[in-house]
Amino acid sequence: MFFRFSAALIFALSIGASLSFGAIAEFEKKFPLRFLCNYNFVSFWSSEFNKGAMNSNRPVDVGLGFGYRDLYFDFIYSLPFTTGHDRSKSVAFETGLDFFPGNWWLQTKYRRYSGFTAGGKIDENGDKSEDIFVDLWQRDMYLSALWMATADEYFTPRAAYFLDLKQETSAGSWIVGGRFQSVMAKDHSGYLPFYSHSRETYSTWVDLGYTYSWVYDNGMFINLWGVAGIAIGSDEDASEALLLPEVIAKMAWGSIGETWSWNMVMEMEYMPEVFDHHWEQKLVAAFKILVVRRF
Repeated sequence: MFFRFSAALIFALSIGASLSFGAIAEFEKKFPLRFLCNYNFVSFWSSEFNKGAMNSNRPVDVGLGFGYRDLYFDFIYSLPFTTGHDRSKSVAFETGLDFFPGNWWLQTKYRRYSGFTAGGKIDENGDKSEDIFVDLWQRDMYLSALWMATADEYFTPRAAYFLDLKQETSAGSWIVGGRFQSVMAKDHSGYLPFYSHSRETYSTWVDLGYTYSWVYDNGMFINLWGVAGIAIGSDEDASEALLLPEVIAKMAWGSIGETWSWNMVMEMEYMPEVFDHHWEQKLVAAFKILVVRRF
């Protein structure tokens, strides 16, 4: 149902949408093939767990992406043989669609990951505590809609993050939007009573931020992106209300050309979650490399 709703909303917003370019240039080659490589880190705190932060061990994700005109599809999967020694195996999978009608950025994404390690701290006597493997499984899917409110045909996020258009002058925009999100989690190891059974929560977000790209004559660019949001929601039984603030920061730099383009992105997302009788914190950080070959 979620993906049927996502597809219907994307189709509805695309009706009658036309993309005109002022200082935004198109490429003659219209078929970009995207090669993705990500280094990811997830840290999770819970009020029920007194052993400190639970950290993921999913150091390298790789993927492929395809696009045509305003629609893009990515598929990303963790490399299993990159798991660190004496650390939990954290499996991850991610896929999504991105659509750009006019000054909108519509995104629907499905993410799944599991496996965290806690412990390993050095106490005052110099002794290291034993590592604990927490088999926490999480599934996250959402539909996001962001409007570049003051782009004025001079700014597009596609130039910095998708490398399919060329922004010819330095410019930025205010960002206004929101998203609908569903998160399901279950602890198979018994350390987190709150997730002893499969628990699904739903939330509705409102987001506001700003982004700016500096463009240089040699084809290089730098983009800064910052968004803050807040959401309200509840679990599937409406027995737990929750409040969700969020901060997302990104930086992209790279080079864009007619046939080959590349960028490197550093991003961070911090989200504290406050339930009626429970609280959590989640920190997601990533270093991403994207190489695009146009045909």
